[in-house]
Amino acid sequence: MTTVFEQEIRSQGDILRRRALSGMEQAQLVSDGFADISYALVAARGSSDNAAVFFQYLAGQELGLLVALAAPSLYSGDRPIGLNGAGVLSISQSGKTPGLIDVMHQAASQHRPHAVVTNDVESPLAKASDALIDLNAGLERSIASTKTFSATWHALAQLVSALKKTPLDGLESLGDMVDRVTQWALSSTFPMSLLNAIGGLTVVGRGTGQAVAAEISLKIREVAGIRCEAYSAADYLHGPIGAASEGSTLLLVVTDEMAESVSSELLNESRRSGMSTVVLRAPGCARLSGDDEIVLSEAMPNWCVGLAEVIVGQVLALRIGELRGRPIDSSPGLKKITLSA
Repeated sequence: MTTVFEQEIRSQGDILRRRALSGMEQAQLVSDGFADISYALVAARGSSDNAAVFFQYLAGQELGLLVALAAPSLYSGDRPIGLNGAGVLSISQSGKTPGLIDVMHQAASQHRPHAVVTNDVESPLAKASDALIDLNAGLERSIASTKTFSATWHALAQLVSALKKTPLDGLESLGDMVDRVTQWALSSTFPMSLLNAIGGLTVVGRGTGQAVAAEISLKIREVAGIRCEAYSAADYLHGPIGAASEGSTLLLVVTDEMAESVSSELLNESRRSGMSTVVLRAPGCARLSGDDEIVLSEAMPNWCVGLAEVIVGQVLALRIGELRGRPIDSSPGLKKITLSA
């Protein structure tokens, strides 16, 4: 029997097509409110926080816009956090994540434009916002988010496109691309003997690939129940790679921001530590000297590569979980809403 998790992986292309028009209209309204901002402040938790990192890089690359990530606990006290010049964006699939509404209230009290990206238009967070971007993904039944994450990625790309006043390459055909990648990934044979590592996995990326690495790592932890850490390339080389050991595997996420020299250093240092290595890359990227590789089924713009790699990560989480006999749809010990301090 097909798991709910797999069903929701398969549904993502349809959802992106369904929300394409309404999502772009809503993104345009948020863009109008953000017309005069100096920077964007984004509040998020869990998978939404990984999407926020994607937005931080994409908005910086495409718009030259500074995007800061909020620490929501700072906004709950009596002392206001200055938001002069900010456009405030909260991302919460449930619209119920504790702490984010405090950020919105401070934005409102300081007369700053504030908007929410959510899958529940009746949620407390949605009702506290100036403007709303509806993920329109339908009820997500799996504990580990899939379709709401891809819809969030889509919504944030639409917002960047609206702010830029120029369509991002690949935006209009994203749903079709997601369908093709999903079908390919679910029918492919990946290097599972390396990825189902006794000593766990470390996923490393750079730029938008850092957001990808964090999301893949989270999905593997949630669904497969094994240790899986995520790092930016620079941070990993700076120190944590020294704790790598035999029996573990490096999954290197390659996007355009990852220089070939950095990739080679990561692979060489990991092998020196006794790790196995797997490279996840687009077909246009140079072949690297990992123990094995996963090459996407087609070429696409870099920001789309990131989402395609996330879908591969969802499938890896599913397959590793199946190998380990995990209850895929219940993810023991996990809750749907991410709590915050």
